Amino acid sequence: MARKTKEVLIEEIVHKLHSLPEVKVLEFLEFVESPTWNKENISLPQLENDLLQEDKNFEVIADHLADKFQIYVRAIVPSISDYAVSRSGIYEEHP
Repeated sequence: MARKTKEVLIEEIVHKLHSLPEVKVLEFLEFVESPTWNKENISLPQLENDLLQEDKNFEVIADHLADKFQIYVRAIVPSISDYAVSRSGIYEEHP
């Protein structure tokens, strides 16, 4: 197998980076920029903060959608009791 040139390797890396999500690209950048190239020593505080913010944003959107769904469903579907969906309610003998 022929040895690849530095330029070809760089092109392959860039091509693969284009398919990654932004978070993974940032992780890779942090790794490459670390002086020791030791992943265990890399601190990613900004990336972690961004991920936490994304989680909070997701929770807000999910809560909003759940509230809207609950309002919609209440108007159409009657409530089911906790007993009806419990194990004993599901496996209850029916005549």
